[in-house]
Amino acid sequence: MTFERMQAYAFEDGLEQGREEGAQQKAIEDASNFLKKNIPVETIAECIGLPLEKVLELQKQFVPVEEPEI
Repeated sequence: MTFERMQAYAFEDGLEQGREEGAQQKAIEDASNFLKKNIPVETIAECIGLPLEKVLELQKQFVPVEEPEI
């Protein structure tokens, strides 16, 4: 295999990895938006394709923190 061919494969692998990371980030953004609208976590996971555990992890960011009573 020539150096140019190896370079082309590495470039294609990098592009594919970038696409996958972008799709994952978009899914997280979509899930966050649905969580803000109080859509059930099970529905979000099913429709977006994220693991339920990931959606539950994201949900923790949107749970309001109760103020301590003084």
